[in-house]
Amino acid sequence: MRAAVCNVAQELLVHDAVTVDDRIGPAETLRLTGELIDRLLGRTSFRREQVIGVGIAMPGPIQRRTGLNGRATTLKPWVSVNPHALATEILGLPVLVGNDANLAALAELTLGVARGLRDYAYVYTANGIGAGFVLDGALYVGANGTAGEIGHTTINEDGLVCECGGRGCLNTLANADAITQHLWQSHPGKPSIAEVIRLAHDGDAGCRRVLADAGRHIGVAMANMYNLLDPELIVLGGNLAPAGSILIDPLRESMARRAIHAGEAIPPVVAGALDGEVVVVVGAAAAVLRDSAGFPLGAGTVA
Repeated sequence: MRAAVCNVAQELLVHDAVTVDDRIGPAETLRLTGELIDRLLGRTSFRREQVIGVGIAMPGPIQRRTGLNGRATTLKPWVSVNPHALATEILGLPVLVGNDANLAALAELTLGVARGLRDYAYVYTANGIGAGFVLDGALYVGANGTAGEIGHTTINEDGLVCECGGRGCLNTLANADAITQHLWQSHPGKPSIAEVIRLAHDGDAGCRRVLADAGRHIGVAMANMYNLLDPELIVLGGNLAPAGSILIDPLRESMARRAIHAGEAIPPVVAGALDGEVVVVVGAAAAVLRDSAGFPLGAGTVA
């Protein structure tokens, strides 16, 4: 769990993270969140009563009509929980809740490589793989809040069963766990995804291979996304972005083979400019400021 304090100029003042068991209940997680927020405020000149709002990022879809977390969230104790209502009660501060990929997309749009664009897609990799879409200058979250769940698009109909109940979802092939699982024989101890990327940059053939394979799988999903939405830029962020060209080059090749007008108008695919550790919390702060200015998340024009 990571928290940050930003000012109204969207400058990141302080941030920190604590390890939290993802099996504990939402109320306890939010209590720990409140403690972390208070500690961070104590490191600044700001007081609690000066807080405009708290942006909370959830790793999964949030139903627009009910405000409940959908079953595809990677935090299973939060399924069917209304994070806005619960966080407002426990934190005692104004709260805005959004999907993590959407908030990261807003961060890159506001401060990163997508500044000035009207149509772009941000692909965020963490425990799962999601996408945030900016269409005609506004975040698009869909009628039910599930837009961008590309980690649950089918890549292999006969593949492994995903936690969502489907078979062969992108998450079963290209998220961090799937990548590291492929190395259980050649790299005992199951290295972390950060270690896999480091070893790949140092020339480890096995690590380079599994990252390239993941890139090709993500490229299939991105080609379908491009054929539907035609973004002018695709930004890759999250824990796979540091792999750089090792993953992005095969991703682009896979995408180019399947995209409409391949070789003519295929959009650039680039790594995000913002640090993967803070991109989501910076986006959450941007969403709070945008909401306070009268442009709620998923509607209106992004400045």
